[in-house]
Amino acid sequence: MQSRLEIEVRPPGPRDEWELSWYRERLRDPALLAEAIVVVIDGTGYLAVPVGEGRRGGCISVDDPAAAPLLSATLADRPGFPYVRVCWSSSPSTCHRVCWGDEPPDADDTTVGRFYGYSDEAIAAFQPWAEV
Repeated sequence: MQSRLEIEVRPPGPRDEWELSWYRERLRDPALLAEAIVVVIDGTGYLAVPVGEGRRGGCISVDDPAAAPLLSATLADRPGFPYVRVCWSSSPSTCHRVCWGDEPPDADDTTVGRFYGYSDEAIAAFQPWAEV
């Protein structure tokens, strides 16, 4: 019999600063982080940044197949997290994803980066060979 996983929802705090700073340096609108939440499942924290001005979707990689539907259910019906879904991986070497917002475009990295709300500077740093 499988034990129940513990779930906690909390605002980001000092222990999340590394991930927060990663987003703060890359988002076109870092003010979205004020509405971010951390979903903690059995001790593992998942930072979820909502959609908003210039950010049409988001996703979190999840390697635990038991955690993915719990994370999805926890984000569902929360402001800033529309159309939450689990995107199951068919490969054991690739994480599952919990996604929200619009479907990401099947397009070049610049277009996808803008979809996720990243700044032109962050996109250019990710792909220095491309024109942004």
